[in-house]
Amino acid sequence: MYAQTLETLATPHITVTECLGDLTVQGSDEPKVIVRVDGEAQDLSLEREGETLTIHTRASCHVTCLAGVTLTVHAVRGDLKVVGIRGPAAIGEVNGDAALRDTGPTTLEHVFGDLNAERVTGRLQAQTVNGDVHVHQAQDEVSLDTVYGDVRIRDGGAAVLQQVTGDLSARRIAGDLRTGRLQGDAHIRQVDGQLVLEQVGSDLRAEGILGGLTANQVGADVWLGPPFSRGVVYRVNAGGNVEIRLSEDASLRLSLRAGGGVRSSIADLTLQEAGAQTTGVIGAGEATLEAQAGGQIALRPLGAAGAAEREFGFDVDLGFLDALKDLGPMIEARIAEAMADMEVRLQEGLSRIDGAQIRLHVERAAEQARRTAERAAEQARREAERAAERARREAEREAERARIRAERAERRWQRASGKRARQEATATDEERLRVLRMLEQGKITLEQANELLAALEGR
Repeated sequence: MYAQTLETLATPHITVTECLGDLTVQGSDEPKVIVRVDGEAQDLSLEREGETLTIHTRASCHVTCLAGVTLTVHAVRGDLKVVGIRGPAAIGEVNGDAALRDTGPTTLEHVFGDLNAERVTGRLQAQTVNGDVHVHQAQDEVSLDTVYGDVRIRDGGAAVLQQVTGDLSARRIAGDLRTGRLQGDAHIRQVDGQLVLEQVGSDLRAEGILGGLTANQVGADVWLGPPFSRGVVYRVNAGGNVEIRLSEDASLRLSLRAGGGVRSSIADLTLQEAGAQTTGVIGAGEATLEAQAGGQIALRPLGAAGAAEREFGFDVDLGFLDALKDLGPMIEARIAEAMADMEVRLQEGLSRIDGAQIRLHVERAAEQARRTAERAAEQARREAERAAERARREAEREAERARIRAERAERRWQRASGKRARQEATATDEERLRVLRMLEQGKITLEQANELLAALEGR
C-alpha cells in the first residue's frame, strides 16, 4: 500500500478523474488530505493547484479529507463509498455499487449496481441505476430518472421517480411522492403530501395518504386505507379490483364506477346507482373518493385490528363466496404470470450484472495490456538506442581503420617514388595520440588499439 498526505488551509475541491478499483471517500475534521492506494507509487497520480486536488489511480483508493470538501468523481470501475462528506458531490459513472452515508447534496449519472443512501442532507438525484435503490432518511427531495430494479424509500422528504422497472415501497414521506411509469407493485404508507402515480403496472396498496391521491392507471388491484383527509380528493383507476377500507369516523363522498359491480359492508351507508355510476356519502362527506375499476369495488370497515397492523392484508368477504369456484384458475393464472415476470426480470438482472462485471474485467485487462505495451515499447526503444550507439562506434572505428590504411598506402608510394613527406615523425605522434584517445573514450578496445598502432609502425 502507498499513501500520500497533503496539508490544506481551506476547504479543498477534490476531483477523481478515474479509479480503476474501488473508491472510498471519507470526511474528517483534520485539515489534511490522505490518499491511500492498494498498490505502488506509480499507481497514484496526484496533482495540486492551490486548494484543488486532482487524483487518478490505477488501483483501489481510500481518500480521507475535510468533511466540507466539494467532491467530483468522473469514473469508478469498482464500488464507490462516500461517508461523512457534507459538501456537494457530483458522481459520474460507477461500474459497481454506490453507497452514500451522512452526505450533502449529491448527483449521480450512472450506477451499474445498487444505490444505497442513508442520511443525505440536500437533494439526491440519480439519472440511471441498473440495480436497486434504497434510500433512508433523505431530508430533501429524492429524484430518480430511471431505475431498472426496485426502489425503497424510508423516512424521507419529497420524492420524484420517473421510471421504475421493479417495485416501489415507500413509508413516512414528509412531502409529495410522484412517479411516472412504475412497472411493478407500489406499496405506499404514510405520505404527508400528495401521492401522484401516473402508471402502475401491477398492484397498488396505499394508506395514510394525507395530501390526496391520484392514480391514473393501475394495471391490477388497488387496496386503499384511511385516513381520508377533509377537503382532499382521492382518485384511482384500476384494471382489476378496488378494495377501500373505511374507519368509523370517515367523512367521505363517493363516486364509483366498477365493471364487476360495487359491494358494501359499511353500516348506514346508502349507495345510489345512476347508470354505470354509484354514489354515496359517509358522514359529512368532507373528503372525495373517485374510483374506477375493471373488476369489483368493495367498501369495508377498517376492523378492530387496524389495517396498519396487518401489512395490507385482504380479509375474506362472505359476500364473495359465490366467486370462489373461479378462484383456483385465477390464482394459477396469477402465479404463472408472476413466475414469467420473475424469470424475465431475473434474466435482465443477470445480464446487467454480468455485463457490468465483464466490462470491469475488460477495462482492467485493457489497462494491464496498455501498461505492458508501454513497458515493451520503452524496452524496445532503449534496445534500439543501444544498437544505434554500437553501430555508430563501429562505423567510427571502421572509418579510422580505412583512413590509416589510406595513409599507409600513400606513404608507401612516397617511399617508392622517393618523395618523403615532411615532418613525418610529428604526424606519426599525432596518429598515435589519436588512437590512444579513442581507446580512452571507449570507442575501440585494447586489441583494436594495438592493431592500429601496429599498422602505424608498419609504414
